[in-house]
Amino acid sequence: MAIIPIFMIASGLFAAGDPIVIDARHQLFLDDTLVASMENVTRCVQPATKFAGNPVLRPTEPWEGDVVIVYGSILRDGDRYRAWYHAGPGVCYAESEDGITWTKPRLDVILVDGAPTNILIDRDAAPDSPNALPHFYEVFGVSNDDREADPERRYKMGFLSIERDYTGPRQDPFHGNQRRGLAVAGSPDGIHWTLIDSWSTEAICDGATHWMFDPARDKYVLYGRTKYIAPEVKEAWAGDAWAQANFWGRSVARTESPDFLDWDFKDPASAPVVMTVDPADAPATEIYSMQVFPYEGAYIGLVQAFLSRPEGTLLELQLAASPDGVAFTRVADRAPFIPCGPVSSWDRFNNSAANNPPIEIGDELRFYYGGRTYRHSPYEGDDKGDSGGYIGFASIQRDRFVSLEASFDGGTVTTPPVMLPSAAVHVNAKADFGEIRVTLLDKEGAVVAESEPIRQDGLDIPVAWTGDAPARLDEPVALRFALRNAKLFAFWCP
Repeated sequence: MAIIPIFMIASGLFAAGDPIVIDARHQLFLDDTLVASMENVTRCVQPATKFAGNPVLRPTEPWEGDVVIVYGSILRDGDRYRAWYHAGPGVCYAESEDGITWTKPRLDVILVDGAPTNILIDRDAAPDSPNALPHFYEVFGVSNDDREADPERRYKMGFLSIERDYTGPRQDPFHGNQRRGLAVAGSPDGIHWTLIDSWSTEAICDGATHWMFDPARDKYVLYGRTKYIAPEVKEAWAGDAWAQANFWGRSVARTESPDFLDWDFKDPASAPVVMTVDPADAPATEIYSMQVFPYEGAYIGLVQAFLSRPEGTLLELQLAASPDGVAFTRVADRAPFIPCGPVSSWDRFNNSAANNPPIEIGDELRFYYGGRTYRHSPYEGDDKGDSGGYIGFASIQRDRFVSLEASFDGGTVTTPPVMLPSAAVHVNAKADFGEIRVTLLDKEGAVVAESEPIRQDGLDIPVAWTGDAPARLDEPVALRFALRNAKLFAFWCP
């Protein structure tokens, strides 16, 4: 469901209400907040470009087994990249100078046959072993917290804690005789870990949980697994036999904390749901996870869509958007942002996002993700694949998550009323084989200024106005973008 714009243009007049203030933050078109009307223009997800040298991390050590994936984090930490990833017995570690070529340092934390390894956490370790974490089941990720006063907790690890054969008052409602939740460990260096709390919150119940630090709230925000079936979904899919047999209601709940320990929702299944399926999804689709990060004053979610059908289950990454990190909408037609790969690819069936936000490298945003060559259940066919898992990345240029685009027959997009500090409008656009023209309109619909045609591909294109554009704009205006064989990604006013 699209967000309804607050202001519309009707009968040449602005509707009542305060205009949207435009500043140096780049305004993307992930939802309809800045769209009052759109004619012959399509909103399209721009799939990230997968690195030609993928996968950049693969199983190479006997203790890793067949699978290395991020369930985990890849961070740029000082002058190096550091990876904490799921493999073999628990958590393994790697380093890189460029994020492409990786080494797996031999450490003395966990020994195999008396020799050093790159294993940091072994779920089967004895309680008195180094880095032993009671109830450890699966890593969520690692963050480097430069706000932390205690140097022993500079690095934080979140992981899924499971106590089996549990019959006490904290039993998880979705997993019988189990206690489940977020556990937290701390480290001074990202290598040597000490348990802080096995049950920091039990409001989430399973793997593929993500978190971020939100500077706007000055809090950590956790987006974790829960289960929920909306009444309208239950009704819409009532006649689908596959959905009736295989739909579990995987969804994402949200909770927040000032210190990664004291969460506002702590009881099992108590956190509110912020992302779930709706009747527009194919029957039996579920939301496996959502990794969220702030971007230009808004929030973008990488939605791990669990596409369950008899012909085969896929997990791919779609986009969601939110103005506040709480209310999310899916983007455009829910096309994949990082799709599963074709025949012969390393990421054939099952993609998962790293816990961390994309890494900025110049004008590029790099998204690390895990890919697998075997299907997630349920699937009973022959095309199950092999038991391989790998890590790679895909990239986009800055702002280019989604486009508003029109072909040679042309189209227009008009914003609701906005306040601009000046007429110094900039755009991120691709119009090198077409053009974009920008018009400023006053509340009566009269033209305030018209631009020269934009005929280039650029991440930061200043709009050049014909004649004398006003130095200041003291009244609200609407921007009308006329596109011809062009894509518009963002605009702003520095």
